[in-house]
Amino acid sequence: MPSSDNDSINIEPVPIEKTTSFGEPLHVSITQATSRFQMIQRSFAGEEEEAAAEAPPAGFDLQSWLQNRPMKGPPFTKRVGLVFKDLDVYGSDVADKHIASLITPIYKLLKSSIRGFGLFQLLSSGNKRQLLHKITGSVADGEMLLVLGRPGSGCSTLLRVLGNQRKTYTRIDGTVLYGGLTPKEVQRHYRGEVAYNQEDDVHFPTLTVRKTLEFAINCKIPSRQVLQDPERYRRGFLDMLLDMYGLKGCADTIVGNAFLRGVSGGERKRVSIAEQVASGASVDVWDGSTRGLDSSSALDYVRSLRINADLLQKSVVATIYQASESIYQLFDKVMVIDEGRQLYFGPIDKAVDYFGSIGIEKPKRQTTSDFLTGVTQLHERRVRPGWEERAPKTAEEFEQLWMQSPEYQQTMQDAKQLYEQIQTDHRPSELRTFIDRTKMGTSRLKFRRKSLYTTTFVFQFYLLIIREWEIFLGNKTAIIFKVIYNIAFAIIVGTLFIRLPHNTDSFFTRGGVLFFALLFNSLTSMAEIPKAVTGRQVVYKHKGLAMYHPAALSLAQTLVDTPFMLFQVVV
Repeated sequence: MPSSDNDSINIEPVPIEKTTSFGEPLHVSITQATSRFQMIQRSFAGEEEEAAAEAPPAGFDLQSWLQNRPMKGPPFTKRVGLVFKDLDVYGSDVADKHIASLITPIYKLLKSSIRGFGLFQLLSSGNKRQLLHKITGSVADGEMLLVLGRPGSGCSTLLRVLGNQRKTYTRIDGTVLYGGLTPKEVQRHYRGEVAYNQEDDVHFPTLTVRKTLEFAINCKIPSRQVLQDPERYRRGFLDMLLDMYGLKGCADTIVGNAFLRGVSGGERKRVSIAEQVASGASVDVWDGSTRGLDSSSALDYVRSLRINADLLQKSVVATIYQASESIYQLFDKVMVIDEGRQLYFGPIDKAVDYFGSIGIEKPKRQTTSDFLTGVTQLHERRVRPGWEERAPKTAEEFEQLWMQSPEYQQTMQDAKQLYEQIQTDHRPSELRTFIDRTKMGTSRLKFRRKSLYTTTFVFQFYLLIIREWEIFLGNKTAIIFKVIYNIAFAIIVGTLFIRLPHNTDSFFTRGGVLFFALLFNSLTSMAEIPKAVTGRQVVYKHKGLAMYHPAALSLAQTLVDTPFMLFQVVV
């Protein structure tokens, strides 16, 4: 009978991905993102032209975009990897800081002259304080590292150094390699390959999600040496980002900020992730980006990072405070630091066993991340019976036991193997060659190979004019207010000339009115200061991602603002 046949078949249960978190729906699915990726892959390969009418034309293999050898497609999957060994970081003492004021330039000049213009600082250590001690580890391409530690333990310092943000530190010792490239070389020639994202999400609030991602894609559009159909690439890549990160429903909603209502906080986080993916960075560093998010939004955020690592083969480093167990399980490796000292580095499923081997046990109902964060807190941790005197109590004792453990030797061995693998695969030369090919204009202008930017200055200027015009039109209320405001003042100032005598008795009055008219135009220019200040953080972020040259932005803003300023002056 059919029923007996069916009963004899052993069907393995298929794991169902979690769709809710504490009763709240999740918007990002790793399974759906993978399916979407594979569907687009087949459609670009021409295998589903009959099944999907919207499928792009055949002849383009998305596998060459996002998998395997990077020399076959656009720069969104490059075998890079991150290796850091014996990392020591030093910073200035907090008491040595000076709050900027009007006399700051004079103060700095006098201070530099007293200190011999930096000569004494080179000969002495000064007021330096060691922030990190002998940090070692590795993150291969496609892996995710979770950095855990209490506030003030050095997590942000470590992430800033790994994100190649080194200007605020006085000295950095040790080795950091991005696919075989040194931090100095990355900063000079390949800045966009390492992306550091701070806690706050900064975007232009009046732009929609679609426009924000379109601009990021256009700024990193490869040259025709690598890409034959740029328009099809833009459409396909944008649709993939919107689908994979659950942004399809809010694609035409403005991003917003704390003062302008737009997308939700979780959606804004996913917009930041999608923007970094569009920038083509190979190493993503996220510093405390889940603060202010509820549990479901935080899980959506980390799922998006998992998609980056799995499909785009990125090396992801993130620090998350009070991570749930679902979030913790999405990472491959975890690092625990306290007071700038490394307490553990390795697979997430071996961290509890390691601390158990040195006398610290995990309570049954406590999340793993909370347990790892509180191992050095004497009032939080739980010591195994019989280990009361032997269990480490300070960060220095934890560090000593860690460096004597087999897990530390395995960490050193993994870092060595990844470094040797990078050299065996010739990743440095492969990365340099491929990035040079993706830059526009390298076939005609050889000096373009030394540029930090993928697109040319003229193309950046064209894109920025379009974006600045969209930002200008995005706040229609302010435009209408300025028009009415200027017309009203023009009428008020104009009425002052009525019935003035046509002799020397009106010279003083006429001169005062003309002076006020000129002064008014000068004062209205101060209304641009808030716009420049609010957009500065976005410009810094885009500069770090090597999207466009700041000079191109300055010229574009001047060109877009000139017509309206001319209208203000004439009126």
